[in-house]
Amino acid sequence: MAITAIEYILFRQMREQNAIPLGGDCLELGEANWYGDVAVEQLGQDIYRFAKEEERTALFRQLDEITQAKRPGMLFEIAKIFWRTFWQPRSMRAVDLHGTETALKLDLNFPIELPQRYDAVFNLGTAKHIFNIAQVMKTIHDYTLPGGLMIHGLPFTGWFDHGFYNVQPTFFWDLAQANGYTIMAYLYVEYNPLKFVQLWKREDILELATKNQIGHNALLYCVLRKPAEDQPFHFPIQGYYAGTLSQEAVQAWKALR
Repeated sequence: MAITAIEYILFRQMREQNAIPLGGDCLELGEANWYGDVAVEQLGQDIYRFAKEEERTALFRQLDEITQAKRPGMLFEIAKIFWRTFWQPRSMRAVDLHGTETALKLDLNFPIELPQRYDAVFNLGTAKHIFNIAQVMKTIHDYTLPGGLMIHGLPFTGWFDHGFYNVQPTFFWDLAQANGYTIMAYLYVEYNPLKFVQLWKREDILELATKNQIGHNALLYCVLRKPAEDQPFHFPIQGYYAGTLSQEAVQAWKALR
């Protein structure tokens, strides 16, 4: 997948809020490359603000060398500098059938075997391409350490034929409720032009809908924290049928068709 301006802004804000577990083990479902809608110069500036002090000069020089050399894999190389700047991972592993030679070539439609669990797992647009999306959610749960972060970015409206699925806002509310996840951030996002709306409760998206403020190509980004106590994955029941919606949300479920 790609590090776009959306991921850049999200993770930069998380870093400013000390919400990133620095120095952890990280797993990408879909190996990220650098999309190019954020100036490399901006990343260069942020290296000197956010990267480890002892690595800043070397990372800046490495970034400059990569952009000057223009190697075929340069976008993956820049993405790795992005991760080192904002997340400072102890290790970074990717699962991607079409990634670089270092990515694990595993089919996420099925259970996979990895040698460890991770402090953060990223699903930045990958799950929509996997037909067995429920298995992807279970895999993310199973390979996230207790207390770890799961970061999702998936389309909500539009993005025609970009993948198998767009997801509804209830997807992450119900996933979190079924598994005891803490929702650290839930964002309605439009890409062009950039627009971020924090969803504090289910009803917030309903307000956007009733005001006709849902864009044609919108996304949902959700940062979830796994409980400190380990537990097996639970497949959610949609909130409407589980009886967990407010009366306002029930009425909107019936009206917004």
